[in-house]
Amino acid sequence: MKSHIIKRLVEIVGVENVNTDPAEIYCYSRDSTPFQYFADVIIRPTNIAEVSKVLKLANENRIPVYPRGSGTSAAGSPLPVKGGMVVDLTRMNRILGFDEENLQVVMEPGVICDDLNEFLKDYGYFFPPDPASSSAATLGGMVANNSAGNRAIKYGKTKDWILWLEAVLPGGEIIHTGSNTLKSVSSYDLTKLLCGSEGTLAVFTKIGMRVQPLPEAYKTAMFLFDDLDRAGKAIVKARASGVVPCAMEFLDRLTINTSADYAGLDIPDCEAMLLIETDGTESAAEKELKIIIETVEKMNPNQWKIAQDEEERNSLWVARKSAYAALARRSVTTTMEDLTVPISKIPEALKRIQKIPERFDNLIRVATFGHAGDGNLHPTFLYDERVPEQRDAFFKALKIIYDEVALDLGGSITGEHGVGLIRKDFVEKEHGPVEMSLMKGIKRVFDPHNILNPGKGKPWGSTGEPEEV
Repeated sequence: MKSHIIKRLVEIVGVENVNTDPAEIYCYSRDSTPFQYFADVIIRPTNIAEVSKVLKLANENRIPVYPRGSGTSAAGSPLPVKGGMVVDLTRMNRILGFDEENLQVVMEPGVICDDLNEFLKDYGYFFPPDPASSSAATLGGMVANNSAGNRAIKYGKTKDWILWLEAVLPGGEIIHTGSNTLKSVSSYDLTKLLCGSEGTLAVFTKIGMRVQPLPEAYKTAMFLFDDLDRAGKAIVKARASGVVPCAMEFLDRLTINTSADYAGLDIPDCEAMLLIETDGTESAAEKELKIIIETVEKMNPNQWKIAQDEEERNSLWVARKSAYAALARRSVTTTMEDLTVPISKIPEALKRIQKIPERFDNLIRVATFGHAGDGNLHPTFLYDERVPEQRDAFFKALKIIYDEVALDLGGSITGEHGVGLIRKDFVEKEHGPVEMSLMKGIKRVFDPHNILNPGKGKPWGSTGEPEEV
């Protein structure tokens, strides 16, 4: 990068917030996907004025800009495929206020999800979306990917809680979308458009969201099955029971064995586990769990049990939320995928996923877990990306996952992780030419010089960008 650009960046954010050290740049070159790209410079702004000036400078000089939070992405979304600037927003991490009368909280994009909920807990409220990476995921990244997580079945995704956004456009202009009110239809819904835009349209600098009173009680049950198909059918039956639990999670054998060991739990050998939780008042949560148990019992689980106290409940959730981290210890490369299928198709999806390693002489392994209650599965591949045969097998398996499982069963190529790089070849297969044209048109309106997160699948798909930055 030209020295006069670096000098100007130092003037904007301070020398301590501009970094071209190769070791530092290396740390921003990866996420959990098997891709690696290097930026020219890392920028760490601390306020909206700095973000605006950095973007204006980048736009004038056609320099690619890659917004980044904690780097928990599982899609290659923040990787700087064309070099340029990585804009690290983690220093903008203040909770700016909680309006208890209107049930709204305002924060900067670098606030960590769990830190927000720790803050809200003192007031008796919470922000429901609960990704497994909640201890590290930033709210800016969650908005950018429209993250969901364990409680989405009942409480929805991140975008369902966002009231308004303050954001900076590529030219440096500051916009405010949405409204402080709970209802407003005075404009196109730009807030919802930006939610899930994966850093391709604007950079968030402030987030306003509504929150929910904490439930009085949680009731959690674990069901073990010795047959994958029966476990899948139990999910379908439970989902149709008339009860909407706050979580319904699935883990297969490899995931169970690995995460139970990681969390120090003693779980009997089985093919599949369902973790189902209800919440609300004590009596309501108990009544709903009873209905769930009666429904799932008809599918003949090997055994089931109700968590007897908060400690046991937390242990089960530690095992579920640590699934990816635990699996990552078992292989050089661990790549978590993300697909959704209609609830009724879950048994067939699980069956097809389970057979994938056989098609490659077991050069790769697959562990599947996910948010079964809304059809969102995370097949996670274990392999060694340094071995060409295994890397090649993984990318062929990727095609099977999205062509022969997600799309063939009427699903979607991503439920919450985003398209990023890993799924860019499949966007156009899910969406027709008219929809793709509309998305590209929206991108050109917001970012005519294509400086924001260029090279990613949303909205360009696999065809590349219309203009090189």
